[in-house]
Amino acid sequence: MSRDPGSPLDRILPRRGTGSVKWEYREQAAGHASRLEPAGDSEVIPMWVADMDFACPEAVVEAIRRRAAHPIFGYSAASAGFVRAFTDWAAARHGFQVDPAWVVPTEGIVPDLGLIVRTFLREGEGVILHPPVYYPFYGAVRHNGARIARCPLYTDRGPGNPYRLDLERFEQLALRPENRMTFLSSPHNPVGRVWTAAELEEVARIAERGDLLVVSDEIHADLLLEGGVFTPWLRAAARSAPRSFVCWAPSKTFNLAGLKASVLVIPDPELRARYRRARDRTGAYGVNPLSAAAAEAAWTGGAVWLDRVLRYLTGNAHRLHAFLEERPELGVRPTPIEGTYLAWLDFRHSGIQPAALEAFLLDEARLRLEDGAVFGPEGAGFARMNIACPRPLLDEALHRLEGALTRKTRSKTRTSAGRTKPAAQP
Repeated sequence: MSRDPGSPLDRILPRRGTGSVKWEYREQAAGHASRLEPAGDSEVIPMWVADMDFACPEAVVEAIRRRAAHPIFGYSAASAGFVRAFTDWAAARHGFQVDPAWVVPTEGIVPDLGLIVRTFLREGEGVILHPPVYYPFYGAVRHNGARIARCPLYTDRGPGNPYRLDLERFEQLALRPENRMTFLSSPHNPVGRVWTAAELEEVARIAERGDLLVVSDEIHADLLLEGGVFTPWLRAAARSAPRSFVCWAPSKTFNLAGLKASVLVIPDPELRARYRRARDRTGAYGVNPLSAAAAEAAWTGGAVWLDRVLRYLTGNAHRLHAFLEERPELGVRPTPIEGTYLAWLDFRHSGIQPAALEAFLLDEARLRLEDGAVFGPEGAGFARMNIACPRPLLDEALHRLEGALTRKTRSKTRTSAGRTKPAAQP
């Protein structure tokens, strides 16, 4: 797919000096006892943290300016307009009808996950995860007294994204009384799969049979490539109606992650009341007034911007896939991206040992990708690349990757050629 000449999305906006986690830091022990350290080398291209290197919608910037023009930033609550903006967006974009009474404004999905676990599970009860999966899921379970029950995805040969939910194993785990909850990543991070309505309906049937609580993280729901169709969990699960928590936010869609605005959709009134009481006990109160203004503006005025970004992301995905498919000798195989802006790259045929992959990419290619192993052992030998960046930056990253892998191959060839055959013994 050709690039639109002069597209504003081609512009590389410097982010160093803004406190950007992606550009100024690196993470140690991701998903466990995570901590940030200064990245150091400014020549490395960071393609790890899941935020975009695009300016957010002008409607958002203008809404923040308007709210900031009022010089008082006291305690604030989410307005009816904030909630209505979300429910109208969900209905218009996905046919996802949400009763405003179900919506609980929050300040971030990852903290919500941990609070849900410690509120609704007893010590040692199980949460079924589907790895390789977004690594904060592991911390949300382990750090809040629960236990992980693993139900790995499997791959199925054929066209398109090969990853599938293992529904047979999921049912076995769901029927064990010690397992009380499951987390869904929908669309799935990091493998980029968009679950079909039929798959989600079967998950709902099994969850209802096992009396599981279902937490569906739909934060990437708006980021569909190639004209894909997203099925909201609550629509797929309507017939079985397992008790559910649905996680939404404008953060990935409109590049607002630093503003900490999100919502939980909790249809069951008893669960919603229990969650609100648990949240009150944490001392969390109200919303950030600038964040609320930004989120409302994004949901009400960001559709045209998002459509333009999705076309650009689809072009980036085409560029990545064509580049690697035209160079099979590099030994890097891309997984087709149906949703998210995250490429799941298979390096297992590159000759690089999984344990050495992250260091190779950093030291030889000067790229900071997310090591696949942090998403679970199923991710060993893979890396996650964030392609939500200007195409000139993506092109530079791909050429750096090609150069590093080519040098590695040549070095190996020279080493092999330099070996001499032992002389025959008399």
